[in-house]
Amino acid sequence: MKKSALLPFFIALLGIVTLGSSANAAVISIDLTGKTGDNAGAASGQMLDLGAFPPDATGHLKAFSNRLLGGTLLFTGLALQDAAGGIALSGYSALETPLKFNPGDTIGANVSVYDGGINPSSFKNNFRTVGDFGPNSFLGFKDSLGRYGYIEVTWTASTNTFRMISAAYESTPGVSIQTPGGAVPEPASSAIVALLMGGATLRKWRKRNL
Repeated sequence: MKKSALLPFFIALLGIVTLGSSANAAVISIDLTGKTGDNAGAASGQMLDLGAFPPDATGHLKAFSNRLLGGTLLFTGLALQDAAGGIALSGYSALETPLKFNPGDTIGANVSVYDGGINPSSFKNNFRTVGDFGPNSFLGFKDSLGRYGYIEVTWTASTNTFRMISAAYESTPGVSIQTPGGAVPEPASSAIVALLMGGATLRKWRKRNL
């Protein structure tokens, strides 16, 4: 078979291989049953450990409600205490804040700081208070395995109240995740297009050479 005759077969094969590789990645929802009340169920002055987050990671998600730390700092908010990851932040100092993501935003290597510290992760501390997070607002995180995810939240500064609504993470380490609500294509759509193009090319080649 001539080299030129092999081209359609390579195109079709490329579509099939791409389709298979795209199917490996998946967005996995995190069960928040019992954790979606005011301040995730943490009473005033309390720190509540919500457990491993995601469930198969080593970091723990913790909720704080007007919690004093060392008798000097007052916190209200969430922190993903993880040596290898944490909440997406604007920086590391006490004055920095958790980043607010909107529908359709990307969370991944485009964010430079993921920190497991309590202080900058909180919505409120002694140094500053974050502005309201209304409906369709998200926190970003990276877990101990290098997987990116989001937590859909609301935060009302006037009442010192936050709520978690939903959460999910990307199953493949290092792969970015997109917050829901934006113009999100089907995960394998580009691979399907490549496969169809390969098939169409193959049919044309057969017609010319039969």
